[in-house]
Amino acid sequence: MARDLTMVLRGYEPAAVDALLDQAEAATASADESVQAAARGALQDASFAVALRGYDRLQVDEEVGRLRAALGDGAVSHTPAEPQPDDFTVVLRGYDRGEVDRALVAADAALETDGEFARAAARDALRDTRFAVTWRGYDRGQVDRSVTARLQRLS
Repeated sequence: MARDLTMVLRGYEPAAVDALLDQAEAATASADESVQAAARGALQDASFAVALRGYDRLQVDEEVGRLRAALGDGAVSHTPAEPQPDDFTVVLRGYDRGEVDRALVAADAALETDGEFARAAARDALRDTRFAVTWRGYDRGQVDRSVTARLQRLS
């Protein structure tokens, strides 16, 4: 099955991910409880090798969490909705890591304060920031989602 997963440097090994996700997706369509139980167990024990070029780890973890929930084990994705700067995947062409770290640290510091002025200033600064794209930078999609989440919390 074709996957809508981004290929990145140092991602999860694609063949292993595809095999597990195919098994889990087949189990969600099956009425056989033993098939579903086997898929739940495989998802629970999922551990993927990291390959030089593989699937984005955050996306795979989110997909595993979604399938676990669909199979009814009540699990929620163990991936944080808003990764911290050091949790971003480093990709071949991504946002400058230093710029991203500085901007998000400043936004987080403003979130810790009760001052409306500090929060508004941080929100405006974060909204106006344009990160440079460099070699071996942070995954742009992950950073954009994190910035959007912080902007919502700063509003």
